[in-house]
Amino acid sequence: MKRFLVICLGLSISLNFFVQCSDDPTGVGSKYLEVNSWIRSQMSDYYYWNFVVPSMAPGNLLPEQFFKDILYETDEFSYMTDDAETLLNELNGSRYSSGFSPAILSFSYRDQLFMVVKYVYPNSPAQQAGLKRGDIILSVNGQTLSSSNYQELLQINGTVAYGLGSYTLDVETQQANITDLDSVISVRKEILQLDPVITTKVIETGGKRIGYLFYAQFIDGTADVFIDRLNERLAALKAQEVDELVIDLRYNPGGRITAASQFANALVPLETAQKNDIFVEFEYNSLLENFYQNRDGVDSENLFLRFQEGPVSMGLERIYVLITNQTASASELLIHGLKPYMEVITVGSNTFGKYYGSFVITGTFQSPSLYYAILPVTLKYSNANQETDFTDGLEAQIAASENILSPKPLGDPEDPLLEAAISDILGQLVAQKTYINTIAPTVNWYPILSNQLQSSAWFIQD
Repeated sequence: MKRFLVICLGLSISLNFFVQCSDDPTGVGSKYLEVNSWIRSQMSDYYYWNFVVPSMAPGNLLPEQFFKDILYETDEFSYMTDDAETLLNELNGSRYSSGFSPAILSFSYRDQLFMVVKYVYPNSPAQQAGLKRGDIILSVNGQTLSSSNYQELLQINGTVAYGLGSYTLDVETQQANITDLDSVISVRKEILQLDPVITTKVIETGGKRIGYLFYAQFIDGTADVFIDRLNERLAALKAQEVDELVIDLRYNPGGRITAASQFANALVPLETAQKNDIFVEFEYNSLLENFYQNRDGVDSENLFLRFQEGPVSMGLERIYVLITNQTASASELLIHGLKPYMEVITVGSNTFGKYYGSFVITGTFQSPSLYYAILPVTLKYSNANQETDFTDGLEAQIAASENILSPKPLGDPEDPLLEAAISDILGQLVAQKTYINTIAPTVNWYPILSNQLQSSAWFIQD
């Protein structure tokens, strides 16, 4: 049996002094006793609400069910998988994919499901095949999307045939329709290293040079390759002497704290980074909190994450961040942690509202021969002003929304979210223009397993 903690601060910990109770195989057998005992032990040590963890683990319950049963009643975020290898690869940016981010939608009055391409990774098989942001997909390998099969269809391997559709809206009746185009794009899937910086550009308007950067998720990459690339892109924007910076996190579900910290170091005023001021403060269960304090002192870097001077400092007094309810976790940490030190103007709609973080804990078992990982809620964070518990998400200071069925390209100045930010930068009264683009009729969003993992568990304290 093996314990593996992904600890972004570069520390390993041992809580062997915690007293563990004996486990008792219950029911008809003890098939899952080893795994469930391991789950109980790790949850007793690290779970933020560890007071709900039972003193014994049953051997007859499926591990996934046992894990679910012991979660605190309000916990929506803790996660478990029996495929730790895939999880760890994804945390490093390696994913079996065709290279685009899908949304699964339906109209409120109709059962028909369809897929919309939110964005496409540059130089990916999806881009090479011709898929682009806003494309609508009605079928996968000839199977029409439905609420019962869409998760399975998203997991199909090899070359995938996507049947395309088109969206129209009758302005007078506000009737929306999706029409089958009788056209198919075939896209291969493969192991990809997906750089989270999708695009950057400089927009010159009204005497301003406005930098724009779309960031898909907070990941380091092998040997920190994606952090290095992010710094390179930021340095390039700085070299072009941008007056303002717009960071697009509208679909960013979160990720690693190290990536968020490195990003923050580049954005915060240089003086703040040089003084190593507090970025965020972490709160754990009482056992883990006391352990860090006893071992490292009350100023332990496991209790406080501080700014550090990095290779790039943008030297800006403020930034604009584009947000939606898909902006979650480490994205919110970046915004929330910067606000005590600089002006952070949020544009769009309220964020998801997740101020908890997780450790990734893995264990190898010979019987059954499965490789499990659990991501329990391990911590709650607050910024330097002791602000946390934003249950309704971080507020958008400037309201704006896009029509996902007919979106503008990322970085297009006519994109409603970016347009609102530009108007505010230029001193125009945003309220004078209508930035709320409604989709008629109402669109329902369906959860996607990979996105659910990211938004629910991907705020990784490592």
